[in-house]
Amino acid sequence: MERQRRIRLTAMLLLTALLLTACGRERPPDDGTPEPPVLNGTYRAEGGSLTFNGDGQSVVIELSDTLAAAAGLPAGRCEGTYVFLFQHGMWRYDKAEIFRIRIDGGDYSFPNGLGMTDEDTVAAYLLPDGEAVCFERETP
Repeated sequence: MERQRRIRLTAMLLLTALLLTACGRERPPDDGTPEPPVLNGTYRAEGGSLTFNGDGQSVVIELSDTLAAAAGLPAGRCEGTYVFLFQHGMWRYDKAEIFRIRIDGGDYSFPNGLGMTDEDTVAAYLLPDGEAVCFERETP
């Protein structure tokens, strides 16, 4: 399983590097897939959770002291807003480069887990060791 994670991480980092060096692109190429549904519900990972209310912008973040310190985010329960970005503009979460969170006027930007973030998983590179934290959606 660890080997699989490393392979996935390496592939994601290579893809991100390719996207970042794409000259003159303001958005990724359209692959013809439909827009994904708005994130809604609670997504959990070891050390925390993200709860999206389905409006496409607000999120409640609850992180352990350890995960919060490693990510540079406030610990405990915080309310904020979020956006997914590709280069300089908002973009759909499954094709975005950056996951940005705003809490109490502070902006926190993390590389988005391209190819891993979808309606059931929010993957962000929160940790300084380059490993993605995968928040999995709880099933009701």
